[in-house]
Amino acid sequence: MKQEKLTIAGRQGVAISGTLIRQDRPSRRLAILFPGLTYRNSMPVLYYPRQLLLERGYEVLTVDYSYDQIPDFADLPEDEKVTWIGDDARAVMDVVSLLGGYEHFTLVGKSLGTAAMAALAPDEPSLASADLVWLTPGFKTHGVLDGMARCPQRSIIVLGTADPHYEAEYVEAARARGAEVALLPGLDHGLETPGDVIGSVEAMAEVMKRLAAWLDQAQQPVT
Repeated sequence: MKQEKLTIAGRQGVAISGTLIRQDRPSRRLAILFPGLTYRNSMPVLYYPRQLLLERGYEVLTVDYSYDQIPDFADLPEDEKVTWIGDDARAVMDVVSLLGGYEHFTLVGKSLGTAAMAALAPDEPSLASADLVWLTPGFKTHGVLDGMARCPQRSIIVLGTADPHYEAEYVEAARARGAEVALLPGLDHGLETPGDVIGSVEAMAEVMKRLAAWLDQAQQPVT
């Protein structure tokens, strides 16, 4: 596989780094990974889904924004932060459109990355048939619940019951809309059990099994 560095022109001229991982034989499927505020694409909850997608023939674009390193970002009102994140997500898709050749997209977001998905997926025509993977979604983040509710695309939500964003009513509303939900008892916002390394690794294996089964249900053949 080959890796290609991309630079995306983000909001207010802040450059966003990206890494495009290409298959040895070109694929028409692209997965785009949006990380959390401080949770990077190299960390387990995003690393293993990335490897799973590559194994199944997807090309992968990791979006490596770093809002925690932007001066004054933390001091912005929450709605302004989410607007910024949404603008950056649309800038990512502008770059993707220039790559050409992709017929099917899968979006994967972790925590704050689900705010990017919620801002982007409902209204972007190229994502109308996308698969959406919501990892520890920021249900209590401005705009996320509303954005998710406007997404008719095939979705899976992965969440732990010890996550501060977990609320049973949010999960049931997502299920009622047809989303698959992988709800893991006792796991926190990092999909871990604090103080239990072995248990956390076993939980990650269970998450990957659920995600693999869900991906394999997709109707479009991978090429």
